[in-house]
Amino acid sequence: MRWLSLDHGTKKIGLAFSDELEILASPFEVWPQEGERTLDRLARLCREEGVQALCVGLPRHKDGTESATAPAARAFGEALAARTGLPLRFVNEHLSSAEADRLLRERGVKPDKRKLLLDAAAAAVILGELLEARRTKGLPVERLD
Repeated sequence: MRWLSLDHGTKKIGLAFSDELEILASPFEVWPQEGERTLDRLARLCREEGVQALCVGLPRHKDGTESATAPAARAFGEALAARTGLPLRFVNEHLSSAEADRLLRERGVKPDKRKLLLDAAAAAVILGELLEARRTKGLPVERLD
């Protein structure tokens, strides 16, 4: 199943894709957050790329409670799912940006380039966690957390 993962932010959205076999989660691009225009672009991208399911990072605190930005991420994911008709899965994104930054640093990506890639890399970290959970725990495709 091919997934599109989103690291939703108020200014930018990081995108990542999985392969059909759900083995790899690869960063794609970082887009500006432009509301309806972004939803339209994402719906078109889903059709063009053969996306079969959506994964949206849900901001949570260390204790698991949702952060102040979680409702916006939830609403954006639900709007995209309604627009595309695709199943939607929310994934806790706590520390995904820190993990993405660590991975980019380990790969020798220079700081100025890291900043440009960070949101897409975070989307790949979020998606990687979902794919791992599906492999090890058999999580279903759709479950609105």
